[in-house]
Amino acid sequence: MIRLRWTCIGASLLALAVGCAEAPLRDDTTPPSVSIALVEGGCDPETNFRCLCVGNVGDAAPHLQELGVDLDALQKNGWPCVPGDFDQDGEQDYAFPGEGYSCNRSVPVRVLFTRGGHLREVQALPRKLSCLQRYVSNDASLPPGQGLVDWGEGNATWIYRFDGKGWLATSHLSEAH
Repeated sequence: MIRLRWTCIGASLLALAVGCAEAPLRDDTTPPSVSIALVEGGCDPETNFRCLCVGNVGDAAPHLQELGVDLDALQKNGWPCVPGDFDQDGEQDYAFPGEGYSCNRSVPVRVLFTRGGHLREVQALPRKLSCLQRYVSNDASLPPGQGLVDWGEGNATWIYRFDGKGWLATSHLSEAH
């Protein structure tokens, strides 16, 4: 009886070892990292709508190319962007406007959410934007955190806040700026 039990245990271990040896190895490739920095470290994206970022956007490249972002310029000289922690997870995220960005012309914007230096998700803002800046609310009625603002004239200022699933867009009087 003891001999049979040890035989079964030995056979089970051998089958397990052979099975593991024949199992394909897990895909150990890691996605390309996202490595982005402000060209001018002193550029404040809360007060300046022309901060430039330089670096590598990893797997987000096709999403930015759809907007006309020149990836070569982004890697060498910089491209307009707004860094911030838009999903409030403690990781840096980046909003990139498309080709032709200026305060006189609205363009689509993509936001790259990162985690651990890698791309987690890319989301489009629900509207085209022009004068894009990071927004940190001083309004006690709003939850704390960072968002994006598109300063406009009249009642054309829009504030964008990420709620964990999508972007909430609200219109405000520009004169409040």
